[in-house]
Amino acid sequence: MINIKKADKAEIQELLTIYLEKVKWLRDNNKTMWDESQFTLESLKENYGNPEYFIGRINGKIVGGFILIEYDQRYWPEKKDDAFYFHKFIVKNEYCGKGYSDEMIRWVIKYSKNNKKKYVRLDYDGDRKYIKDLYTKNGFKPVETLSNEKGFKLIKAEYVIK
Repeated sequence: MINIKKADKAEIQELLTIYLEKVKWLRDNNKTMWDESQFTLESLKENYGNPEYFIGRINGKIVGGFILIEYDQRYWPEKKDDAFYFHKFIVKNEYCGKGYSDEMIRWVIKYSKNNKKKYVRLDYDGDRKYIKDLYTKNGFKPVETLSNEKGFKLIKAEYVIK
């Protein structure tokens, strides 16, 4: 079982390193999605305001993480209700395929409910079947399809907390 918590400063730095490793792996495997410039504290603050960083650990090792924000000016500017916006979700390659992604998503939903949120919202690359399937099987429903600034199909999806 994965242990998820808010990241401290050292853990945030380790999470940034994990992002950079994934950027390189994605590029090397012709699956470019992110670029290095996104993964500095300054860039993340500029794009997401004051994100809260979370990490997941297995046997003391950070295996992945994500950020949560309470308002997403970039992709959900019309929504100003009780929601968490889930961004920059990552699991290190050597831990993929072990169910940790599902555990982390379920944790985010429970955390959101415990914090009196009504929704968890996110966006993802609509051309990545694995990502689409991951979010769909965890209860996220697409609400809009658009093109992002790079011309990629972007799916906005939400989970309604009951």
